[in-house]
Amino acid sequence: MPDIKRKIARHGWAVTAVAGSDHEVPDVAYTTGLTSRSLPELIVYGLPFHLSGSLLHDMASQMVAGLALSSGITIRSATGDEPDIVVIQAVNTADMVVTGALYSDFTALQLVWPDVDGHFPWEPEYSICAHHQPLMGVGWV
Repeated sequence: MPDIKRKIARHGWAVTAVAGSDHEVPDVAYTTGLTSRSLPELIVYGLPFHLSGSLLHDMASQMVAGLALSSGITIRSATGDEPDIVVIQAVNTADMVVTGALYSDFTALQLVWPDVDGHFPWEPEYSICAHHQPLMGVGWV
């Protein structure tokens, strides 16, 4: 935990990535430290770590700079090269073990990504197995 605290002190937040234990448990990555700035923490499931880490650092940087994220917002790709991301309120934060160890009370937003055809998990056309990106909250349309 001292390493995480040092990263938070130096950068304002840290990103923790946890590999899924098998095909039933997805990879997950999340922030710790945004709570100390009165901002929600962020969590994303099912992406390779280089993508999830980049996404979380980018979104955290934008939030610290003033971007207001809330449930139901769609984050559009600036270049069109990246998929849109939908933000939902994470109700179940049990996977955010490090954040929970440092903060007894925190809120979190889940960043939800689409399949290759642009469909999200709540749409019937979504083509990825549900366990790869579990929905841990509410707020989608």
